[in-house]
Amino acid sequence: MASWWVLLLLLCLLALVSHASVPLGVAARRHKSRLTVTPLRRPKATLDPEAAAAAAAALEEQRRAAVRNNSVTDVTGQLGTSAFLPCRTTHSMERQVSWVRRRDWHILTSGTQTYTREERFAVHHPEGSTEWTLAIKYLELDDAGTYECQVSTGAGQASHLVRLAVVSPRAVIPGRGTRHVQVGSTISLTCLIEQSPVPPQFIFWYHDARMINYERQRGGVEVHVEGGPTVTSRLTVSDAQQQDSGNYTCAAANTDAASVFVYVTEEDNKIAAVQPRALGGGPSTLPCPPLLASFLLLLPLASVAAQR
Repeated sequence: MASWWVLLLLLCLLALVSHASVPLGVAARRHKSRLTVTPLRRPKATLDPEAAAAAAAALEEQRRAAVRNNSVTDVTGQLGTSAFLPCRTTHSMERQVSWVRRRDWHILTSGTQTYTREERFAVHHPEGSTEWTLAIKYLELDDAGTYECQVSTGAGQASHLVRLAVVSPRAVIPGRGTRHVQVGSTISLTCLIEQSPVPPQFIFWYHDARMINYERQRGGVEVHVEGGPTVTSRLTVSDAQQQDSGNYTCAAANTDAASVFVYVTEEDNKIAAVQPRALGGGPSTLPCPPLLASFLLLLPLASVAAQR
């Protein structure tokens, strides 16, 4: 009988515990459902007029710098000399300036480092300066073309283009390739140096293979040089004699030479005036006058024989 009471008591206790636990769970869930998350909001920033003006000025400066750097510069270099391609930035920025050859998009330099096997290319950048100059030594005709200086800025990448033209200076003696001068008169020749960005320091005249600028043994030889956009050299040889006949050449450093052949003859010597003289005073390769005269005498005899 006691066991039944104990069992009944245990069942009552279990019922009380289960009845009390249910409201606690529901209350906990209801309390949890009442929690709300309030998103954080950044405080509204106040725009300082001075700061806004400074930012606008900085953007305008970057825009102007980009416009300047997107310009084009033309540079003319002389064959065999050095050319210097300019590039200027607004700030001193190491390792942020590169030179690129547009022909094959080959990176030549980046910062102060050179990325080509050709030792003719180098960048000149004095420490702390804004100059990034690409130097090309011993210019070749194939070096002509467009080169791009790429500058990395806070607003992106700007570029400056340089168009390089390579010219080969040449000497020109106006007139025909031959001149006829009478004995005792003056040989006067003019030489023009064209397509030369840098005027040559010296212009030499040659009679055959001998340079005659400072000819003292013969005398009567004078050379005058006139400067200007086109350098002019004038050669005069007074009291010309037959031994003054020959090839006269005008030449300068890194310049294609020009030549003219001068015949000095007696006034009544018509055959010698039209007979070319070999360079260096050697014999002519054309038929000699006696042989030519004999041939002309035989022509009538041959004509008579043909009629018979």
